[in-house]
Amino acid sequence: MKRIFYFLIGLTAWLSMLCSIAATAVTNEALMKQGFLQFSQTAHLGAPTSRYGDYAHGLCQYLDGKTPVTQIKDPETGEWVNAFSDKENAHLSDVRGIVGFLKAARYAGGGLVIAALSLLYFLQKQEQPRMLMDAVRGFSHSALFLLLFASALAVWGIVNFDGLFVTFHKVAFANDLWLLNPNTDVLLALMPLPFFTWYVVEILKSMLPVLIMMALVIVATSRIKKSSKF
Repeated sequence: MKRIFYFLIGLTAWLSMLCSIAATAVTNEALMKQGFLQFSQTAHLGAPTSRYGDYAHGLCQYLDGKTPVTQIKDPETGEWVNAFSDKENAHLSDVRGIVGFLKAARYAGGGLVIAALSLLYFLQKQEQPRMLMDAVRGFSHSALFLLLFASALAVWGIVNFDGLFVTFHKVAFANDLWLLNPNTDVLLALMPLPFFTWYVVEILKSMLPVLIMMALVIVATSRIKKSSKF
C-alpha cells in the first residue's frame, strides 16, 4: 500500500508538470501563428495569410479563458466579429474545457504533492530518511511508467498518426463536433492534420526537460538502491 501511495504521489507530480507545459503551449500565440504560416490553407474561405496573427491571438485569448468567444477585428469596419461558425465555436468550447482542466491540474496536482510530502515529512520525524527514500522510489517508478506509456504513444504516432489523432478525439470529446470540413470550416483549414503533427512535436520539445528529469531520477534511484540500506 505504501508503494502505491508514493507511486501515485510521483505520478501526480509528473503529470502536473506536463499539464502545465501543455497548457502553456496550447495557448502560445506566437507558436500557433508559426504553425498557421507553415500549414494553413484558408484563402478559399476569405482568410488571408496576413490575418493569421489575428486568428492566433483570438484563439489563444479564448482558450486561455480571457474572452467569451473567439473574435477578430474586421479590417474594413474595425469592429470585433466572431471568427468561426456556431459549430466551430461549440467545438472550441470543448477544447477550452480541456485547456481549463490542464491549467487546474498543474496547480491542484502540484499543491497536493507538496502538501502530502510536507505533512509526511513532519509527521515522521523519526523515519524521515526512509520516507524520503520511499518518495524518491515512488517518483522513479511513476516516471518509468509514464516514459513507457509515452514511448508506446510515440510509436503509435510514428506508425499511424491519423489513427492516434482520431482515437484521441473520440476519447477526449463526447460528441462529433470535431469532425469539421476544411473546405467550409475556417478552423480546420487553419489547423489541418500536418499542423497538429507539427504542434505535437513542438509540445514534446517543450516537455523534454521534464522527460530528461524523469530519466535522471530513474537512473539515480537505481544507483542509490545499490548502495542504500533502505
